[in-house]
Amino acid sequence: MTTNYLIIAILVAIILYLVWRLVRQHKSNQSDDLEIERTINYFATSLFGKNTIDEILWDVTKNCISHLNFEDCVIYLVDEDRKVLVQKAAYGPKNPKDYEIYEPIEIPLGKGIVGSVAVSGIPEMIGDTTTDPRYIVDDDMRYSEITVPIIYQGKVLGIIDAEHHEPNFFQSKHLFILNTIASLCANKIVRYQVEEAYRATTIRLHENNRKIAENRLAVLRLQMNPHFVFNSLNSIGNFILRNESMKASGYLTKFSKLIRLIFDSAQSEWVSLEQEIKSLELYIELEQLRFNNRFDVIINVSDEINRGSLMVPPLLLQPFVENAIWHGLMSKEGERGELYLHYWLNKDRLCMSIEDNGIGRAASIQSRTGRINTLQKQGIKLTDERIQIINEIYHAQIQAEVKDLTDDEGEPAGTRVIVSMGIKQA
Repeated sequence: MTTNYLIIAILVAIILYLVWRLVRQHKSNQSDDLEIERTINYFATSLFGKNTIDEILWDVTKNCISHLNFEDCVIYLVDEDRKVLVQKAAYGPKNPKDYEIYEPIEIPLGKGIVGSVAVSGIPEMIGDTTTDPRYIVDDDMRYSEITVPIIYQGKVLGIIDAEHHEPNFFQSKHLFILNTIASLCANKIVRYQVEEAYRATTIRLHENNRKIAENRLAVLRLQMNPHFVFNSLNSIGNFILRNESMKASGYLTKFSKLIRLIFDSAQSEWVSLEQEIKSLELYIELEQLRFNNRFDVIINVSDEINRGSLMVPPLLLQPFVENAIWHGLMSKEGERGELYLHYWLNKDRLCMSIEDNGIGRAASIQSRTGRINTLQKQGIKLTDERIQIINEIYHAQIQAEVKDLTDDEGEPAGTRVIVSMGIKQA
């Protein structure tokens, strides 16, 4: 009977011990699970605000040390061109200063534990590095090593590698955590690379579009110039045919000055208001000579304007002045024509107006031949296109507004064009 009680007591003791072991193991597993969950959540939160690859990698290495009690952690990235792994971030003895690696090394793909994992894509835990011939000593000899690949869609981007002086230090929970962190890293790295590629493509596209626009702008400037040259040469020829040598000589002198200014302006995207006004004055004087001084001109520049420092696109107003003279003033009969140019500032904008007392747009359209009407439409179209391109490239905010003027009786009394733009200083 005593023997039976003893056996029963031993069995109960064994059962209690097994239950205690199970409870302890369960609590340990719960504790490990909680630790793993907290660690991964911390990493995910920390990585959320990191955008560049350097920020991502350095954040991981630092957190590996502080939250996983690793002695050493290094992240390598694959250099596909040279077929090597390059140390990009470290924490521990390899990182004596912030964002610096002490004597960084490169490992050829396939060499060492790190290089082997980079080729295989399979993580490894080495409990005793002295038994593994692949082990490469970096800054110091350590007995434990854990190596996890950073993989995206089957492609190894890099390696997370940690070491510890204690044998068999790394456990399965470390492997699980590092695999999860590697996955987070891979997604962040690829996202950054895609965004960088998109930004680079956008910049290249913007630069190409800008170059195309600038070339188109240069072409538009040159398309306006032959109109000056053709009309001016015709006028000089007419003076010569009429034996008006003095007029021809005076016209030729002014014409040569204007051509020099036009050629100078054609080489620049912006000229001073002073130079622009001089070009317009010469152009208007030539037109006055051509049309036997049938109109007067007044140019008024507000005192608050510094002609030398304000910059404008070259020959911006010339097409509007040409329209005013050709299609407004020259069709006018009886009363002498008047052309009035006014420059002033309105808050942060430069305003320029061209006003004539001609026959107005409606009467001008009716009086023109088909060819003249086509030429004017083409000129206006080129001017509108030029303004649009200048606005796109330089954000000049140029606006042009045309207004038909009427007298007290409501009859056409000319046209006013107001061109305004954002102030640009030299």
